[in-house]
Amino acid sequence: MTDIVLAAFISDNHVLLVRRAPHKRQFPEYWDLVGGHVEVGETCDSALVREAQEEIGLTPIRFEYLKTVSEAPTANGGEVTYHIYAVTEWSGGAPCLLGDEHTDLAWVLMEDAISMKPLAHPAIIRILSGP
Repeated sequence: MTDIVLAAFISDNHVLLVRRAPHKRQFPEYWDLVGGHVEVGETCDSALVREAQEEIGLTPIRFEYLKTVSEAPTANGGEVTYHIYAVTEWSGGAPCLLGDEHTDLAWVLMEDAISMKPLAHPAIIRILSGP
């Protein structure tokens, strides 16, 4: 099983989305939340902070676990479990792209986020906007 954390940075009814780089194996060039794999021996909370620092240079200070979503095993891998968090306070100023995992970032109105094309995890984005 693979554990992945996804961080929904939320500010003034906007959510931060990042566009995955074309070389990414999963969801290349799709819009997604900030996040990544939980490393062996690491808690989901620690992975959330590490991934945010590595990908956009921000350190989550106030965050809330929202939900866990699992995907059934695929032909080329096992089950994937996504741990979704809402991040409402952070340090580090404005987000900036670090490394080569993403090519763009955008603050998007919550109600418009589900319409971003292509979108890596539509079901997860729907969780952010409530029932």
